[in-house]
Amino acid sequence: MALLEDKERPLEERWPVLERAWRRTCHTGYAQVTRRVLQHFYGESELTLDALRRMSERLLDTSDQARFEQILDEAHIVGRVLDIWPDVRKVLDGSLELTPRGYLAISLPSYHNIRSYDDVQQRVAPLGRRVTSLDEYLEACWEIFKGHKAFGAVTFKDQSAYTRTLEYDNPTRAEAEAVFNWFMADPRRSAAYPDGVKPLDDYLFHAFMRMARDLELPVQIHTGHMAGIRNEITKTNALGLTRLIEMHRDVRFDLFHANWPYGGELLFLGKNYPNVTLDFCWANIIDPFYCQQLFKQALTSVPHGKIHGYGSDFGGSVDRAWAHAQIARDNIAIALSDMVEIGYLDLDEAKEVAYAWLFGNANAFFGLGLSDPGGS
Repeated sequence: MALLEDKERPLEERWPVLERAWRRTCHTGYAQVTRRVLQHFYGESELTLDALRRMSERLLDTSDQARFEQILDEAHIVGRVLDIWPDVRKVLDGSLELTPRGYLAISLPSYHNIRSYDDVQQRVAPLGRRVTSLDEYLEACWEIFKGHKAFGAVTFKDQSAYTRTLEYDNPTRAEAEAVFNWFMADPRRSAAYPDGVKPLDDYLFHAFMRMARDLELPVQIHTGHMAGIRNEITKTNALGLTRLIEMHRDVRFDLFHANWPYGGELLFLGKNYPNVTLDFCWANIIDPFYCQQLFKQALTSVPHGKIHGYGSDFGGSVDRAWAHAQIARDNIAIALSDMVEIGYLDLDEAKEVAYAWLFGNANAFFGLGLSDPGGS
């Protein structure tokens, strides 16, 4: 990857490495995004060195807001929930600028995985204060989260599964405070992560769930597959959240990535807990066939009003989000057409389900109040 991303090296030198990688991966879900972007935006049917040379002369300028909006229109994307780790000061003073059709998510991990004096002060710095106790820290977090909601944030988002288990214990305040006070007493100390800081981490996460409840905001949680390679997958299984979901019954949880590859566990959580929604974001290109099958299983086992059928993980790469949206619609169309063919649904019912999965459910869940997009 270092060679491929080294722009100091000529394209001709990097191409043989990319070509070998492409030949081995060109049938994956990820590669389908590349194929569709090549064809739609550049008129290239194959990834070749000549194609790359031609593309380099006319790369999309997605900093052009009008072009960005045009691509969103083509993708029928009317709203985007953005987890962008913004400058919190700009959130609190209202000066943060979001990309078109964006709604802010409150990024949670850094607020509960604190392990040192400096971590604490960095989190509360946007308020212009210094805190010295757990009470003061929780009060500061509450102010920051309220400020995010006032700005227009529509959800919390947590992706701590990259670094820790999703099994949150329920430690006492005394256990959490002991960890907090230990590192606050000496700015040179740092609690061992993740095990040494787990009582505090878990305690804070539960506290933030109560804040989510009081702010009437849902909580999106990364479950299943992670970016990169050599990851430890069992710690990300959404089933680990069972006790958390059970306890916080007034908090609405949106579980990400279709919990790939743990589809059965995800269906159980969606069926068993009224406050759980199943989100297929990213999963549609992680494993398109998995999603096609899981859409059918979800339809027959979980209320269809609890499914979010699409979400990309491409940030500001609107061209790839367009391709991802196409693939998600294809997956849903394949799944629902199969159900129509066997007589489980009629065509009008299938259209109603598709509308809910691609627009209606998310619009209601996040309280976006968006108008009916019609052609979605």
